[in-house]
Amino acid sequence: MLIDPGRYTSGRIAIINLSASIDSREREGANAENLLALSRLLFLRGDLLGRIADHDRAETIAFQAVDLAPDSAGALHARAQIAGRFHRFGQAKALLDEALLAGHPERLIDAERSALLQATGQYDEALTLRESQAKRNPGIDTLGALATLLAEMDQWSAAESCYAAALDADDGVSPFPCAQLIFEWGVSSMRRGDLDRAEALFKELEAILPAHVPGRGHRAEVALARGELEFAEALIVALLEASDDPEYRAVYAEILAARGDGNAATQADLATEAYELLLARRPEAYADHAAAFFVGIGNRPKRALELATANFELRDTPRSRSLLAKAHRRVRFSSIEGFQL
Repeated sequence: MLIDPGRYTSGRIAIINLSASIDSREREGANAENLLALSRLLFLRGDLLGRIADHDRAETIAFQAVDLAPDSAGALHARAQIAGRFHRFGQAKALLDEALLAGHPERLIDAERSALLQATGQYDEALTLRESQAKRNPGIDTLGALATLLAEMDQWSAAESCYAAALDADDGVSPFPCAQLIFEWGVSSMRRGDLDRAEALFKELEAILPAHVPGRGHRAEVALARGELEFAEALIVALLEASDDPEYRAVYAEILAARGDGNAATQADLATEAYELLLARRPEAYADHAAAFFVGIGNRPKRALELATANFELRDTPRSRSLLAKAHRRVRFSSIEGFQL
């Protein structure tokens, strides 16, 4: 084990407390400070439990807060954070510039700016900011963010050291920061192709925060890739009702297809319908995940290429380039198949 789960509050109790905090904030007055705090809690619960509905509500409440003081530095910064979260990167950058001019603290601006630079593939600039933030305040958040960037830059040895340092720097009792860090570490390991490392990390995440839905979903993907189909299915089935994110139904369809189960097509159709509804509302935010789905079990190569192209235009990263190349290959292959038929 990398860490002793006993050093943190029980994951089950922490989730109960988070929901209680949300309920309490909802009963308080509708002032800007309280509404922004409520929005942050809803975003957090949505991230942990895979609830898009929480994200939708968090956005609505944040804009209610912004409407109370639309030109304030805090409101501009909040709008930038929301734009960045939903991959509206150009808008987010412009809002950060406005927030800085309005007097929002530069360190908070830089934290958000580094995330935007990383998300759009501007790694060298992001690295300068991430290293400065980690040096100035070496905590789990800053060191973890630096580790994730290093992993994306394929500096894996440095990333591993940084992930470990981030865990060591955590002096809180909440399991949430640690859980999110281990999740990101596990995802980085998956993308690197180290499935054994990813499984070990997701297993640790389960011990710290069993309710972490994205962690369990990615663990199911690892099990599928390793040919552990029964385990993969056991992991994913519980998420189909717990989460409204179509990613898990897409993984379920892949598992069923690998098992030769005819219900795979039905599950893929349900995921297609859900993705298209999300894309109609937030095309930027779901272009990458939907493209990966349609290039695979979703089996709509032209739609995959359309979405992968849109995603690449938003951010030029190794992952976006790889997805776009895969979509191009899939379209060419499907054209050859169609000609042969």
